[in-house]
Amino acid sequence: MSTSTLRCAVVGLVQGLEDVYTTLHHPRYTLVAVCDTNRQPWEWLTGEQDIESVPASAAVFGHHKRWVIASRENPGFSTVEFISDFDEVLARKDIDAVILVLPDVLHAPYAIKALNAGKYVLSTKPMAPTMEEALEIAEVAQKHPEHYMLGFQLSYSSFASSILEIVASGEIGIPRQIRFDYHRGPWRPVHRKKYAAVDGAMIKEGVHWLDMIYRLSGQLPWKAISGFGGRDTFPDSFEFEDNGVLLIDFEGFRAAHTFTYFRRATQHEEDFLMVGEKGTIRGTFAAFQVETDAGVRDVVVKGECLPEQHHVGYYEMHDAFTAMCLDGTTPYTNWQTGLENMLTCYASQIAVAEGRTVHRTEFESFDWRLHPDTSAS
Repeated sequence: MSTSTLRCAVVGLVQGLEDVYTTLHHPRYTLVAVCDTNRQPWEWLTGEQDIESVPASAAVFGHHKRWVIASRENPGFSTVEFISDFDEVLARKDIDAVILVLPDVLHAPYAIKALNAGKYVLSTKPMAPTMEEALEIAEVAQKHPEHYMLGFQLSYSSFASSILEIVASGEIGIPRQIRFDYHRGPWRPVHRKKYAAVDGAMIKEGVHWLDMIYRLSGQLPWKAISGFGGRDTFPDSFEFEDNGVLLIDFEGFRAAHTFTYFRRATQHEEDFLMVGEKGTIRGTFAAFQVETDAGVRDVVVKGECLPEQHHVGYYEMHDAFTAMCLDGTTPYTNWQTGLENMLTCYASQIAVAEGRTVHRTEFESFDWRLHPDTSAS
């Protein structure tokens, strides 16, 4: 990299407005351009259209409006360009990286095209809507080392790093179980539709929570996943389960995950419990308690790095991406982590939809690609 900052383009606005806000306020970025086939979000940014007059909806929340105002007021915004053609973004020599905040069906074609153009890629979740497309991304990413990163911000959050520090210290001993409950929704109608035969809540949204469980487990490969779920609250409008339960078996470690996507919590959306041989950790993303024989202590998770940050871990995720591009470091969420996550989500969705136990051995044709250096044996 010949520059001291990462020259980037954010591709896909609305949700990508958080990336516009973050890159403009991050010292290791230079935001060169934004790209979208819809010009309206760009006109919100410039002030040509008043985003404050946009009715409240599932597509434009209050935090989107705050990102727009904070971005427009940033001095770096004056030189940002709007580009409607993704191919033009890839042709630009002054753009080193693309941040893809796109619908699921576009993740594979856009990531592959960008990698082949020599760009660094940060893609929002999931890696792809199907296992086959995720494998296509991985195949190309292997040819471009340290150029692909998946945007699982939760695993970069202060919450996750605090838990990992406690585990590494030995305070609770060897972890043996996690219970994680997550509740949010209801989803917009477009997110209630299936894209492929194996699609649903686990691939569309559960990717975050299953990735967090994987990281906090010590990045263990799962052995079996049991699941149950149903369309009990919105049977006529959801094409897949609006609630469910998962049990995941690792070597010497087990996880339980429950999810509901029909009601947004008013206080907190999550409950977390980790049980180790010497103690427990119990709480939420904002605060938790560590209980051992020595007593109980409270841990308050530090706040977000930017005043208008909405998603926990978003700034830290961008720290990791710039470090990959500028320093050559390997991020936690690389193509291998992405494939492991896709395999977990894929199997979890089958387990929930069919109400059965799925064994890892059912996916041997996919599994060897996670560890290609050892597959020959």
